[in-house]
Amino acid sequence: MKLLLPDSTTAKKPVQKPARKKTIYITFDDGPNKGTSSVLRVVQEEQMPVSFFVVGEHVYGSKWQQQQWDSLQQCPYAEIYNHSYTHAQHNRFAVFYKSDSTVVADFKRCQDSLQLTTTIARTPGRNIWRTLMITATDIAQSKTAADSLYAKGFTIVGWDAEWFYTGDSLKLKQSGEEMFQQIDSMLTHQKTKTPGHIVLLTHDQSFADSVDAAQLQRFMRLVKEKSEYGVEFVSRYPGLKQ
Repeated sequence: MKLLLPDSTTAKKPVQKPARKKTIYITFDDGPNKGTSSVLRVVQEEQMPVSFFVVGEHVYGSKWQQQQWDSLQQCPYAEIYNHSYTHAQHNRFAVFYKSDSTVVADFKRCQDSLQLTTTIARTPGRNIWRTLMITATDIAQSKTAADSLYAKGFTIVGWDAEWFYTGDSLKLKQSGEEMFQQIDSMLTHQKTKTPGHIVLLTHDQSFADSVDAAQLQRFMRLVKEKSEYGVEFVSRYPGLKQ
């Protein structure tokens, strides 16, 4: 019996699976302060979800900062999380993390005073993770404080990559293209806490300058051009308890 082979018009073509999404979480620390309004302008123009870890004292620091806080709350592309009330007693990190009760009280004060609706937090000056899937502490002396925060219901999110800036002038050290290439390389080589997911740390104040704000916009547009990339709020990172 002669077998009939399907011709090119009737043969089934293999189903092409869509490329797996790689997810970026763009986060901004230490606001509201210089640069917050610039960041919000870019975010709204690009309609890209981003995450702000705010400092309680900065909200009440001036009338202008209160206005920035109002703008943050009204932006549909921004989610807001806890970055402590005093930013480690004004950057006194070694002293701050010695007392776990002081740390917990500082975060609770921020939570209550700003009426935050999520328990997601980031520790000032420390790259610490406490989630359902990740436990990591960059400096051992901070471990007890981090454990206490987690025990009190806070989920702590650190970062995989940082967009650095110079200490005095607050100018960015990497261009938008350079930051994008770093993110792309880290995701490709699985150099992140969770494969396929990357948390980027930036700071509001480093985008106060219009040139640096343009670099942020360039970065976001490069991300949009890559179809396998998605951008999400930190609250959608895998393994966070709410």
